Amino acid sequence: MGVPDTGRERALALDGLRAVAALLVIALHVGIYTGQVASSWLGIGQAGPLGPVISRFTVGVPIFFVLSGLLLYRPFADAARDGAPRPSTGRYLRHRAVRILPAYWLVALVALVWFGRDTLTAPLSALRTFLLLHIYGSDPIPAGLPQTWSLATEVSFYAVLPLLAVALHPLLRRGRTAVVLGVLGGVEAVTLLSVVLTHVPSAGPYPPSQLWLPEYAGYFAAGMALAVVAARTDEPPALARRPWLCWGVALGAYVLVSTPLTGSTLRYPTVGQALLEHALYLVVAVGLVVPLALGPARPERATPARLLSRPLPAWLGQISYGLFLWHMVVVEAWLRTTGERAGSADFPVLFPVTVVLSVGCAALSHYLVERPLRRLRGRTPVPRGRPSPRPAAT
Repeated sequence: MGVPDTGRERALALDGLRAVAALLVIALHVGIYTGQVASSWLGIGQAGPLGPVISRFTVGVPIFFVLSGLLLYRPFADAARDGAPRPSTGRYLRHRAVRILPAYWLVALVALVWFGRDTLTAPLSALRTFLLLHIYGSDPIPAGLPQTWSLATEVSFYAVLPLLAVALHPLLRRGRTAVVLGVLGGVEAVTLLSVVLTHVPSAGPYPPSQLWLPEYAGYFAAGMALAVVAARTDEPPALARRPWLCWGVALGAYVLVSTPLTGSTLRYPTVGQALLEHALYLVVAVGLVVPLALGPARPERATPARLLSRPLPAWLGQISYGLFLWHMVVVEAWLRTTGERAGSADFPVLFPVTVVLSVGCAALSHYLVERPLRRLRGRTPVPRGRPSPRPAAT
């Protein structure tokens, strides 16, 4: 996914952070399937020595969600700041569909042909999978695609964002920034309520009626809030000019979320543990993003932005969507080829194999599927009589 035109190095740094988030997600899933991370959901027993650290790599998902809220809402916030009309909703939705669906359909087809013939031959189940509706129901997510629960949740945010933009646009045009931030704070309150509802004892472990978007909407709202601040601020805020302080706070929050204060992956968390986990993940994600999104367009040397904007992390960030999509196909294929069962594979072997093969698949997907379609998408004409919006996140 791309970024608004707010400085090349800043854009590359955000790409680099996406690469970090993708690698965290890969390490988490490899940790689960090698038994390093205990999982009450998958029935994998005691954690291995790497478990306490790897188990909270789930923070990669909140990082992705905060970045999505920031990058996708930024063109809307910029338009309101400039007194321009909102970017076209139809154009926005077409861009999202072209960006997300073709690569996902390719991975889903490979996964279903390889691991899920039963799903592929059941028209309704297959349709739900290809339309990213497979998280809404009691059927398990097909093998090779369990990570796509977060993609399906993100797609639901894509659908809701234009509605939020319609409501917030007049407020931002009138300079009611505090009111807008208050509304986004209300979205976070909805998430806190959802966390409570899905973790009370009466809901049971892993409730099938989990409120997917409400449960994670607070992360998207935090990213939207950063977009509002970025659009309204000419000079970097004081906190954004202290990147190592921001990242230090994020590290401290990560250390706390890795302690027994937030429970254990061996059992479903209590309400208090789930609320604390959400709050700490929010601090980690926002702490990492703030100096990259709001800091100087040309960061100084030896800053997180400068480190993440180097060629390798920036390139990995550009193909990070493919990394996210393909890595569980690689893991599932490895387990079936070697005959190892989930929870017993060797982490030092499977992790580098997964990274290398996923990078290869992601690069092919990026250059043969994603980038050509994005170029075609970029040829969509802008209607006459309407100013062209700023470059949108992709």
